[in-house]
Amino acid sequence: MSRSASRSGQEEKYGRSVRRVLVVTLVLNVLVVAGKLAAGLLAGSLSVVSDAMHSAADSLNNVVGLVIVRIASAAPDEEHPSGHHKFETLGAFGIAGFLTVTAFEVASGAVKRLLGGSFGPVDVTPLTFTVMAATLVINVFVWTYERRRARELNSAFLQADSSHTLSDIAVSASILVGLVGVRRGIVYLDALLALGVAGVIAYAAYQIFRTTIPVLVDSAPLSSEHIAKVVRETPGVESVHAIRSRGVPGRIFIAMHLVVTPTNTFEAHAVTEEVERQLEKEFGPCTVTIHVEPDEEAD
Repeated sequence: MSRSASRSGQEEKYGRSVRRVLVVTLVLNVLVVAGKLAAGLLAGSLSVVSDAMHSAADSLNNVVGLVIVRIASAAPDEEHPSGHHKFETLGAFGIAGFLTVTAFEVASGAVKRLLGGSFGPVDVTPLTFTVMAATLVINVFVWTYERRRARELNSAFLQADSSHTLSDIAVSASILVGLVGVRRGIVYLDALLALGVAGVIAYAAYQIFRTTIPVLVDSAPLSSEHIAKVVRETPGVESVHAIRSRGVPGRIFIAMHLVVTPTNTFEAHAVTEEVERQLEKEFGPCTVTIHVEPDEEAD
């Protein structure tokens, strides 16, 4: 089997694996949203309803992810010779954008309530605590499962989505504790908690922006010095220059100009094959483009 055919099969398998994870998390996230929204509306709690909005973003992300990952795992074509991997990173970037809007909306509602002094009645019951505790347990499972699979599959989208779920856990836990204060009559605490929810959501968005933007603008994921060190240790290599890299771990593209000692095509090709093997051994799966230059000083 050719190297390109093997990679195409790997991409297809990768896409199926990521979509399977997204389907599982989508079902669980919908249950979480329904539980939080019902509990928040029944209790009249802005913080719980805001948390439901936060969780709804998880569900929407899963739906978007199912579409994005299908596109991202498609084989290279004429218009996308390097593959469609950036669509997944673009999807993660989109999650961050949606989180930013959600944070703004939640913060706006909380600030209006605090400044206006309109603290409506909040009826926190044992049912409210039970529902919030149950959704928290589900979120912990989703985060653990999705983070583990994200690392196993090297999926930027799953990593971004699991970060979102982690912020959901932190928010739900703080609200669960804060509802105790609300039940004791500290009515403004509900709006303060909603403001805290907005802060956590905004930070989650920042974290995703920080990891996706470098990929989208083709920042080098590997240092040229590290690549050069690996290449120079390969027998038959005289020198290497014009090194470039882009992509993410698991999907790295490397280009370089290579000066080799052999003067015939067959031996020079064998050197480049060995360079590719050494780079994959050091950095994992990568696509290497090599421009070979003969050693002009060789006899």
